[in-house]
Amino acid sequence: MSESPRDNEAPQQPLSRRDRRAAAGDTGFRLNAIPFLIAGIVVVIVTAGLLWWFLGREDAEEAAEWTWTEDPADGVHARDVPAEDWEAGWCLTGFSDADSPANVISCERNYDVQVLLQREMEDDVTDGEYPGDDIVAGNANQWCHEEIELSAEAVEAVDTELQIELWHPSESTWNNDDDRLVTCFLSRTDGERLSGDFLLEGDADSDDEGTDLDEVDEDREDTESDDEDENDDAETDQDSDEE
Repeated sequence: MSESPRDNEAPQQPLSRRDRRAAAGDTGFRLNAIPFLIAGIVVVIVTAGLLWWFLGREDAEEAAEWTWTEDPADGVHARDVPAEDWEAGWCLTGFSDADSPANVISCERNYDVQVLLQREMEDDVTDGEYPGDDIVAGNANQWCHEEIELSAEAVEAVDTELQIELWHPSESTWNNDDDRLVTCFLSRTDGERLSGDFLLEGDADSDDEGTDLDEVDEDREDTESDDEDENDDAETDQDSDEE
């Protein structure tokens, strides 16, 4: 009996999975989804962090709002008042500089400085780029030393020298912070605390006449000079008597 050709053929081996994919034209290349998942998680975390920072910042700014008490038992009308909200005539405690918040206290109590003037620079100066130190400082000095009137009675009642400190924009704050504010303060030269209201309010019924520190300093110098002359005369007369 002859054998048929099919009986002589070797049994066909089954194809492997890789061979079947290759026969179907599938190269087997697959994208790994793990890096994309990690990147998505990072984006979500960063976005949430930025939102938290911005919202937290707004909440902090709202929390910084201050309130005014008309007749406080401790004399403090307002606490942590930002520098841009200060007003002429206010007496401040906890004062460090013209950029940091301070407390507003009754001028009858002891305080660090009194605000004499708080004014934005004029439009003809502020338009455009920084006009230069001479112009900015010149305006500030004119306002603080020539236009402010102090109470003569209050100044003469103090037995120590006073000074007017002024703060004005620098080129850096002008350009970076849009700073145009000039502030004048009254303080003691020895750094000790003041008491009393020194800013003349301009009451028509008041007998108090305005003065400035230059006039007071000249009067004190004249008084001291007269006292020295009297002492010298007294010593001369004493020497004459002894002879």
